[in-house]
Amino acid sequence: MYPPAVHYDRLSNDPESDHNDDSFTLKISEHRSRLRHYLRPNPLVRVLCILVLALLTWRIISNLTRRPPLKVFALDEEPRPSWLDDKTPDAPMRLRVAVISRASEFDTRAALRESVFEGVRQSEVELDFRFFVGAPTGLFSWWTISRLESEIEEHGDIEYLRDIDDVKERLSEKRFAALGWGGSVRRTDYDWFMTMDSDTFVRFGALSRRLGLLLKERDVNPQTQSVLVGRMAAHRLFWENRIPDGSTDGPWEEDLFLKGPWYDYPIGIGYMMSPFLVETLLSLDPPPPHHIHYPNDDVMIGGWIAALKHFPDTSIDFQTTPEHSPEPVHKVVPRPYLPHPIDTVVIDDKEGWHDYAGRKVGYDAPFSWSSVCLHHLHPKEMRMLRAMDAIQGEWAPGRNHD
Repeated sequence: MYPPAVHYDRLSNDPESDHNDDSFTLKISEHRSRLRHYLRPNPLVRVLCILVLALLTWRIISNLTRRPPLKVFALDEEPRPSWLDDKTPDAPMRLRVAVISRASEFDTRAALRESVFEGVRQSEVELDFRFFVGAPTGLFSWWTISRLESEIEEHGDIEYLRDIDDVKERLSEKRFAALGWGGSVRRTDYDWFMTMDSDTFVRFGALSRRLGLLLKERDVNPQTQSVLVGRMAAHRLFWENRIPDGSTDGPWEEDLFLKGPWYDYPIGIGYMMSPFLVETLLSLDPPPPHHIHYPNDDVMIGGWIAALKHFPDTSIDFQTTPEHSPEPVHKVVPRPYLPHPIDTVVIDDKEGWHDYAGRKVGYDAPFSWSSVCLHHLHPKEMRMLRAMDAIQGEWAPGRNHD
């Protein structure tokens, strides 16, 4: 009967015998030994195997985490707005523009001249612009200086700040110097002062029309009111001027940090100030604090404007910050900029001012008809946008003419 009740021994020729198991194991061991022997003197093969394995792993992970295609343009998703085709204004917008630039950004400045500034229609916008650069540093600064001086001689549109090192930490000093240039003419001689980063693409004609629409909704007069336009975020840092210009304490000293109420500040895309606001800030004695290290250079602008409003109010609690003061946190009563508060009209244009799609999550958006100030662009992308059929007609052929 089956199965047998007694144990039986395998025969020597049984295919399941231990002898055959040993033979099979021996063959595997021989193959492994040969593989090791082959790989050991061939490091190139080992490297190739590792690269192939890494590539396969990357493909698997990328397939698992693949996102839908990024939408960069949205012009076809909405009709062209009527405000873009309104009749030419009775008088052009008079705009003074300061571009914050690194000394070594030669191609970026060339792209801005070609793609943004050249061909702006004078019937819509009268432009006066300057690039603000600091003094080059580093081993090859002599080469940068030589090229920069040639560029200055050729174009005449660069403000060379020789007393400010061209490093990120001193961007705030560049911004203050740009403010001084912006307000160096009578406030009745211009309508707006604008500061923009060197990686910002601006459609000035569309900006002037859009701004007119936004101002009309608010009944604002930039000649007699403090107005700030841009893309806003929130912060609560304030500063008091403690570092005089030309201080011998070194360029790395900062003004006194304070913490107070929340306020709006313009993120790095750029911002526009009314002549009234520019004149007010430049009239302060001492000047507004501007020895503030990157990345707080744009927060500084909002801090100035918020201080105009809040510093005269002694009921507001201002304190030092533990991150920036060696002393224990304590209350501070800041010195008012002016005896009376000045409230500023802040226009936060999220549709018009934003980052290029995919560049900064939360502040980016596809390029639409409303996109008048676009941030974080490379020079080739600026040239590409200028050449787009949909917006090319916003500029006239040639340089700043109709």
